[in-house]
Amino acid sequence: MNRRAFLAALSAAALARGANAAFASVAPPRKKVVIVGGGLAGLSCAYELRKYNFDVVLLEGQGRAGGRVQTLREGLYQGLSAETGATRIPDTHELTLSYVREFGLTLEPFRSGDFADVVHLRGKNYVGGHNPEPDWPLQLTAEERRLGRKGLAQRYMAGPLQSLVKGDENSLNVPKAILEQDNATLGDYLKKQGLSPDAIELLTVGGDTTVSAGLLFLVELNEQISRQYFHIAGGNDLLPAALANQLGGAVRYGCKAVSIGQDDGGAWVVIENAEGHETVRGDLLVTTLPFSVSRNLFSDARIPEDKQRAIRELKYFAVDKIFLQMRSQFWKKNGQSGFANTDLLSERFWSLGPEHADQRGLLLSYVIGNKAAKLDQMDMQSRIKQTLADAESVFPGADEHFEGARTKSWGQDPWQLGAFPAFAPGQLSSIPLNARREGRIFFAGEHTSRYNGWMQGAIESAHRVVKEIRA
Repeated sequence: MNRRAFLAALSAAALARGANAAFASVAPPRKKVVIVGGGLAGLSCAYELRKYNFDVVLLEGQGRAGGRVQTLREGLYQGLSAETGATRIPDTHELTLSYVREFGLTLEPFRSGDFADVVHLRGKNYVGGHNPEPDWPLQLTAEERRLGRKGLAQRYMAGPLQSLVKGDENSLNVPKAILEQDNATLGDYLKKQGLSPDAIELLTVGGDTTVSAGLLFLVELNEQISRQYFHIAGGNDLLPAALANQLGGAVRYGCKAVSIGQDDGGAWVVIENAEGHETVRGDLLVTTLPFSVSRNLFSDARIPEDKQRAIRELKYFAVDKIFLQMRSQFWKKNGQSGFANTDLLSERFWSLGPEHADQRGLLLSYVIGNKAAKLDQMDMQSRIKQTLADAESVFPGADEHFEGARTKSWGQDPWQLGAFPAFAPGQLSSIPLNARREGRIFFAGEHTSRYNGWMQGAIESAHRVVKEIRA
């Protein structure tokens, strides 16, 4: 190569480098997405968006991740844990199970052994299992008595549900046939089926007949095709902890949302933290906060009136959980599971603990709705005293074996103000509206999913929002 050709080659190379540099300088920057709320929905959304190279910041008001997935260990005997929120994972909730597998977490059966459940009704205990149908102290018709409690449930709840949702079990939307039942309370629905008042009482022991019939059918739909339930060994909070660990510094704690807004150029959230107030801006924003605590955040967000009304009007169930630590699981020695439905203030009991009856375990009183609101009017010691008295009525020997207690009220939790949506009759059809994006603001959380009240709902909603943002 002569001198002229060599200089020409150098010049061409320089021009090429300059062109590449110019191209790099005008390449579009990564989109920034601000996520408000560090529960499972927010964590899942951030985790998935990072896979597609989005710039993500997640803001959480509390000092921990997980939201309504919270495991208590302090104050309990070593090895025991108490799930104040999400407790079970059905074997059909594949999105949740896929994360469990991805992060190498271990599952254990939620309940094991061939033990009998208890129904406590009008001052007496009736043990199920392989025992014959009790002679219920109720004024039942001959047909109602012949069917018994299990037969009534099969005919008036499970039976109609199978015909209502046939072929629709995997839909992420509320089936139309269930929406058609969402115009009456459960009590009114059962009356229309011709059930006597005492049969309704028997069928709904431990439940609330004032809730939407459609909501109860949706709850059954989300559960009925499950054959087994699991729990994450060591605590369900290991799942949000694993997601938060993957996100690292993208999660900022102690950042309470004060207001959310958007304009033609982006979206933002004003937060309150230890330093004062700060505005965090992004190209897009995802709010995963339950409507119970976000009703007043959107004055600058250009949210249409129908969405504003949905945010204002969606109520949440009060839920109280009282965990009674027992020095042994004495109920198992009597062939009982520790699970019960009752007409007491403690409307249902669950048993949590290791397999062997001689080991310490927990009796969990799980109270939802109106009865939880009554518990919330008591101080903590009164709640524990009432729960222990109820436990003694259902499982004689509770007083003798009781060692201590932990409690959780979701209705009094300032970060949640309720456990999960209490869709009133006619409100199930609002789930698509709850989920609808508004300009640069996207909505996730179990209240925007058919799987309301489940970890699956939070994760499913996050995956939906990621698809919306990518599109």
